Amino acid sequence: MNSERRRKELADFLRTRRSRLSPHEAGLRVETSRRRTPGLRREEVASLSGISLPWYTALEQGRDIQVSEQVLESLVRTLRLSDDERNHLFVLANHSVLPTVTANESISPALQQILDKLGSYPAYVIDRRWNISAWNKMTSTLCGDFNQVAAIERNILWRIFMMQDNKARIINWENVATMLLAHFRSRYALYMNDSWYQELVNMLCDRSEEFRVLWGRHDVSGNSEGEKVIHHPQTGLLTFRYNTFKVSESGDFVMRVYTPIQNTGTNEQLENLWQESRLGTIVSL
Repeated sequence: MNSERRRKELADFLRTRRSRLSPHEAGLRVETSRRRTPGLRREEVASLSGISLPWYTALEQGRDIQVSEQVLESLVRTLRLSDDERNHLFVLANHSVLPTVTANESISPALQQILDKLGSYPAYVIDRRWNISAWNKMTSTLCGDFNQVAAIERNILWRIFMMQDNKARIINWENVATMLLAHFRSRYALYMNDSWYQELVNMLCDRSEEFRVLWGRHDVSGNSEGEKVIHHPQTGLLTFRYNTFKVSESGDFVMRVYTPIQNTGTNEQLENLWQESRLGTIVSL
C-alpha cells in the first residue's frame, strides 16, 4: 500500500470526524459561541483519548508514526465512530489484513446465465474497480446497451456523477450518490495500492463539484443496499430496492440485483417492459 497516501487519508478522516462532533456531544462543558474551530479541538480529542497533544497532532498531520490498537479504540470512543467508521479507521492505520490486488478474473458463463434467468429484474455484475462487467437484458432496457459505450461509462461512480442523462433519470439522486460514495470510500481504503482508484478520484474531483464536496466529507459505510427511484420515458416512475452479493471467493466481483418495491406498480411495469423488449417494441434509453 502507498503508505504516504494512507497516512494522508487517516489524517483527513480524523479531522473530518473531529469537526463534526460538538463539545457537548463529547461530554464537555465549554462555551462554544466564540469558538473558531467547528467541532472538537485537537487538544480536546487528545485529552479525552488519554494521549499527548503532540502525538495526536502528528497523527493528524499524516506523519509516519505507529498507532497501537489501544489508541485506536480510544479514538473510536472519543469520536463516537460507527462500526463502519471503526473498520475504516483500522484499515487506514494498517491494523487490518488488506486484500492482495490481482488481475481481474473473467465472468464465468454460469454468472451470465444467472443474470439472464432473473428475467424482468435488472441485474449486473461489478468488478473491484466498480465497472459493470456483465448484465442482463432488462438492465440494457433501462440503462442502454453497455456494449456501445466507452469503458469509463460502465463505471458506477462515473455514471452517477458525470453522465447527465443518467443523473436526471434518478429521482432520489442525492441519496443514491451519497450512499454509493460512502460505500466506495470504504473500498478505496482497501485498494489504495491500486493506482487506478486514485486516478478515478482525481478525475471526478476535477470534473464534478458534487463529487468533490461529497468526497471531502469522508463519509464511509459498509452498506451496499438501498432504494433507487428512476424515471423511464415509457412507464414513468420505477421504484427499486437493490441488494449486492459476492459472487467470487476473492470478492473481486459482486452482483447487484434490483427488485421492485411492493405496491408501487413497478413489478407490473417491469413485466410489461420485459414482454415488449422480447417483441422488440421497447423504447430503450
